[in-house]
Amino acid sequence: MATDLPELRRHIAQYLDFDTLKAFSVVCKAWYLDAQPLLWSCFKCQVPQECSASPEEYALWLDTIRKNARHICYVVYRELLSPGIREILLGQCHSLVSIRMDISARHFQDPVCGWEETLRPLLAQNRVTLRSLELHWNEYIPMTILPSLLTSLPNLRSFELFTKPMMVEDVLPILNGCPSSLERLGLYTDLIRGNELDQGDSVNNPDYSSITAIANPLRLKFLCMPSSAIQRSMEEILSLVAVHSLQELRIETAYCLQISPIIRDALWRLTSLHVKDWQSGDERALPGILEAIHPHQLCRVNVDSMTRECIAKLIEMQHQSLESLNVQFEEGRHTGALADILATCGRLKRLTFSCWPFVNIQTLIDPQKPWVCTELEVFEGYFGLALPEEPRDLGRLGFSESVDVKTFRRIEEQFMHRLGRLTNLRCLVQNISAIPAVYDQFKDEGMKQRTVEWSLASGLEHLHGLVHLRTFKILDQDPREWIGVSEMMFIKQHWQSLREMVCKDVGDMDVQEWLATEWPELKATIAQ
Repeated sequence: MATDLPELRRHIAQYLDFDTLKAFSVVCKAWYLDAQPLLWSCFKCQVPQECSASPEEYALWLDTIRKNARHICYVVYRELLSPGIREILLGQCHSLVSIRMDISARHFQDPVCGWEETLRPLLAQNRVTLRSLELHWNEYIPMTILPSLLTSLPNLRSFELFTKPMMVEDVLPILNGCPSSLERLGLYTDLIRGNELDQGDSVNNPDYSSITAIANPLRLKFLCMPSSAIQRSMEEILSLVAVHSLQELRIETAYCLQISPIIRDALWRLTSLHVKDWQSGDERALPGILEAIHPHQLCRVNVDSMTRECIAKLIEMQHQSLESLNVQFEEGRHTGALADILATCGRLKRLTFSCWPFVNIQTLIDPQKPWVCTELEVFEGYFGLALPEEPRDLGRLGFSESVDVKTFRRIEEQFMHRLGRLTNLRCLVQNISAIPAVYDQFKDEGMKQRTVEWSLASGLEHLHGLVHLRTFKILDQDPREWIGVSEMMFIKQHWQSLREMVCKDVGDMDVQEWLATEWPELKATIAQ
């Protein structure tokens, strides 16, 4: 038995996840002692403010940390360290894997627990084991410290810097100081460079040809480009990176980006792309970015303000490989874009979208566009069924004929039927927009100009196949009740894996009483 073989028991415990390890630790005293170092190595030690707890609570926390400090691998602190914490960190924490620091001017200059007295020694004594470093850097602290600091950490794999706007002249030395082991680099800052913004696009700059790659570039897998980087700055940063090793790239607020050779090389092998906060006129760069990536290689995409042209290009180039998509677009401008995604991207596992006002579900039930994303696990977005005030609005909203109550119900049921075929769903988040009613016949039936109604009357029974669903959320502003006790009984019978449910209806007294007696293990939260 594993109980009689402590070496085997400890070896098995190393491969358990955190929740299983907690269960492992309560079997008996011997198993508890084996599990404690592993549990503490998973624990993220967040140093509290001394004034945020009573003296007794703080003393107890300090004593617990002191007893287990040698096992701690993750440390997070935002406030100035007390002498007691400083003593523990410098005296016992010699195998830290991850450190997150908020470096304020007070941290830097404090004569007892400042940079030279605590922070630099802490990094130095963990220089061999440290793999991840996250710094929130005050603008008044000189950036010249960072290159030598990074050079002293030979095994660092991930470095993230959050700071106030920086000069590009400060960024380049930091990149030169990064160790060759670095795989993830996040520069979460705005980038400025003297008067370069007044010099125009760098492609037309006579110094453009002077950018050359260095002899030993960083072999990064992930790079977050600083915000507001103009063409020239992006190319200078990429010149210090072995662009053929890049797999994930995050670009925020790029100005007038053009796909130059060095940027094209950086995009070619990407598997993950995050493009955020495009300024007016910069959307035209996105099709060029998508064309520069190797076809059917991109797995994860997160893009703001996608045009219909960009969506068509993404589907054309990457539909065979796309697994996760988070996109924002205006449905009024791009009617049918979501239907194209659902009907084309067969490997999609996560789909999150937002649009204004919502996606018209009538565009999602086109018999010529059956859904092929049968592996979808997360489906989150805004749905609705808008009814036009005037017949002339029908074409603009995507309707081919006037919609009466009967048609309204039929469209809902067809949509629910398609949704019920996504049997691998683990998370379903439904944001339902409410719009004032316009048709008297809908007012008479208590309906409004919106949807989808999650009720047995409008097709909830079509979702009985979602047996793997663990999270179900309806985030809506309409106070009308859609899910009552009968719907909850249906959900419990068919969605036995459900662990979390968020909607306004769970605040109903009858529903609350039923949940308390029949399904107490379900975490039910009232949507705000």
